[in-house]
Amino acid sequence: MTSRSPLAHDRSPGWVGHVVMFVIVAVYACLQVLLYAGGQRTSGVLGTAAELVFNLVVDGLLLFMPSRPRTAGVLVVLGAALAQVAALAAPGLLTSTDALYAGPVLLATPVAVWILAYLRPMPTAFACVGALALLNVQPWAPTWAGLYVGAVYVVLPAVIAMYVRARARLLQSLRERVEIAERERHLLNERAIAAERQHLAAEMHDVVTHHVTEIVLHAGALRTSTEDEAVKAAARRIGDLGSRTMVELRDLIGVMRSGERATPAQETYDRDGRGPAPRSTGHRGGDLAELTATAGASLRVGGDPGTASPVISRAVYRVVQEALTNVRKHAPGARATVDLRYRPEAVSVEILNTAPTAPTDPSLVASGSRAGLTGLRQRVSLLGGTLRSGSTEQGGYLVTASLPASVPAEDHRERPAPPDLSPPRALT
Repeated sequence: MTSRSPLAHDRSPGWVGHVVMFVIVAVYACLQVLLYAGGQRTSGVLGTAAELVFNLVVDGLLLFMPSRPRTAGVLVVLGAALAQVAALAAPGLLTSTDALYAGPVLLATPVAVWILAYLRPMPTAFACVGALALLNVQPWAPTWAGLYVGAVYVVLPAVIAMYVRARARLLQSLRERVEIAERERHLLNERAIAAERQHLAAEMHDVVTHHVTEIVLHAGALRTSTEDEAVKAAARRIGDLGSRTMVELRDLIGVMRSGERATPAQETYDRDGRGPAPRSTGHRGGDLAELTATAGASLRVGGDPGTASPVISRAVYRVVQEALTNVRKHAPGARATVDLRYRPEAVSVEILNTAPTAPTDPSLVASGSRAGLTGLRQRVSLLGGTLRSGSTEQGGYLVTASLPASVPAEDHRERPAPPDLSPPRALT
């Protein structure tokens, strides 16, 4: 939708234009009354106040100039022509014969010319302005006074109005060009970001998912080929973690590719390496309860978990996982609380831990990449949410995240059954 130029002819100029015209007409009326009181009278059959009444009527036409400039301009031209005809046929009928200038001069002429030259298209404005110039110059009886009146009363206002109009058009054109350039720059930035996301998604799919799939396949092969129960359990655990990682990667790649669904090449494999694994693993509420229970944290859940889409649920799981991992690394002995709230439009999670009660393990702290929260913040931002973290006054640490209940790219996907987010069992 294009914005309307202020230079376009507006038949509804608003109260400002009418107030300005009312003030101008009032000033002209006062001048006419002062001239009449000063002795400028007519001597025709219409009486001594004919010029005063005639000029007041013409001045009143200015009130219609902002809304109907063509009609009012034509009437002003007709009024000037009537005054000229009356001055030639019956001197003193509509104009005083004692005026300094022999021809009739209408005070409304400059304002009418200005509005016509500024608001109306060029052919209409030129026609009216040209007619008024001829009537004031009086080429049938040329004088220097007539030339001066025509130049000052008609030509000069028209030239100034056309200059102001051209300048306003130029400024409007420059503003529109700046807006177009800004939109194009924004579009180019969006395209560059989208292209970079596509590139990163392709790299993740070609490199990371390939190696993780190999890990899952080898874990499945090891599980079926060994008789050692401990090795089988470890292989099962490796395969389970690999499958969860593939699910996370698949959904993250889908978001990075502007909501594209996973292709068959992106499907994960089950623990035995024999085929595609179920699509919902890592985000399940039971896993979240198990995660918090393993970390010794308490879990509080409010609202309906079914309002959250799978991608959002997995992002919440990843936030809780990273926060609890940081608690184990940086706050030994601290108590952690996970507060999860589901709303129809958003999901919020809060992980709060108390101050540590034991010294940290330097080797455990050094094992981290120090980019966990940064990566989570980028992931949450990519999904349209926000993540904040910081120390508390009591010496603990607080991580809060707020995400939309679903992302637009997921609207076409079938939502799974609501996960079971029951509180974790008590630790013994």
